[in-house]
Amino acid sequence: MTKPREKTHEELTAEIEQNKKKIRQFENREKMLRQKLSKEERRTRSHRLIVRGAVFESIVPEAKSMTDEEAAAFLWLALTGTEAREYLKKRAEGGKSE
Repeated sequence: MTKPREKTHEELTAEIEQNKKKIRQFENREKMLRQKLSKEERRTRSHRLIVRGAVFESIVPEAKSMTDEEAAAFLWLALTGTEAREYLKKRAEGGKSE
């Protein structure tokens, strides 16, 4: 049985450099994938906000002429009522919403 030949200093140095290059490539790939994920999360959030805003305006047509502060105050008043709290409590407990 023959013993495998040991690598020279130059070969080991070259292998180290090659592996460092691969590490940089994988780090860059990870960075690109994280940016892509972040972009997709922003797109999903933006879509959700637009849809919910449209639902709000369809239920409360007067919302179109409200300022942001007036709309926030209206929603706060509407959602802090007893019915809204009961709905949210049922939903948190896993009950069906009606």
